[in-house]
Amino acid sequence: MWERQHGRQLLLSATAFGASLVLLLASGYQLLFLQENSDWQDYTGAAIGMAVVSSILLLIITPEFLTLKGYVSTLDELKDIDSLSELKRRRSEGDEAAKVLGAGHAEAWNEFLQSKGLKKMK
Repeated sequence: MWERQHGRQLLLSATAFGASLVLLLASGYQLLFLQENSDWQDYTGAAIGMAVVSSILLLIITPEFLTLKGYVSTLDELKDIDSLSELKRRRSEGDEAAKVLGAGHAEAWNEFLQSKGLKKMK
């Protein structure tokens, strides 16, 4: 199942990270400011549960999201290099990042390498 998602893992992890963060912030807001309000008192238990679940999800999702984001940053950094010798030296980093990210990132990396003359055109 996950093999079919290759190339979309950055989107999926970013979405899961963002949703978990929103849940954590919403439950934190409820616990900090709304639990004393009589209209919102009944939601305190749910807010505690949401905070626990979203914290666990963030502990699981955040490292993978940051790793994938780091690969994107690596590709962006390599594309800004003007020195051809420096680019040749660090090409393996870009190849690894493009392979892990897949899909559009790999295509964009290959096109970039072709534009620099480091890869033969097909």
